Amino acid sequence: MRRLSPSTAAQSVQGSVDLNAFEEVLACNIKDVIADFCLVDAEIIRSYVSNQLHGNMDDIVSSCAELFFKGHTLSYARSANISTALGQPPCIVLDMEFSHDMVSVDFKLVLGEYSVGVHINRVHLSDIPECDLDPHTFARVVTSARLRPLPPRFRSSYCPAASVRH
Repeated sequence: MRRLSPSTAAQSVQGSVDLNAFEEVLACNIKDVIADFCLVDAEIIRSYVSNQLHGNMDDIVSSCAELFFKGHTLSYARSANISTALGQPPCIVLDMEFSHDMVSVDFKLVLGEYSVGVHINRVHLSDIPECDLDPHTFARVVTSARLRPLPPRFRSSYCPAASVRH
């Protein structure tokens, strides 16, 4: 496997592509998982994170992802914390991993009081020489990992109209 840093992962043949495009694709494809996750009582999640109960967090994430993604494609990376910035409400930060086909992505899922965010830390590509990762290729890989097509309201401009399956 070859590892790409976020800036390298965002390179395409035509030049530099903003990493936000990759984060947008990932965020759009996991919105339904996040919506399911947000149905869990926030105090329970805070308790699990504060007490480092990673097995419990893994169970919650797995049960939220199993309806939308193929097995073990989207998983909890056994690390979480509560971020407290001065003057800001606390937010929960979960380390997550997406792994399918030739791509593995380590990212953070940030659950704030009124917002949710995705921050990609690292992208790993298999050692395929002709592998050229751009947002559209990444969107096809993420979409092919889903069990059912992405709802139209969740699609970004990078997500293909129909789900590719294999």
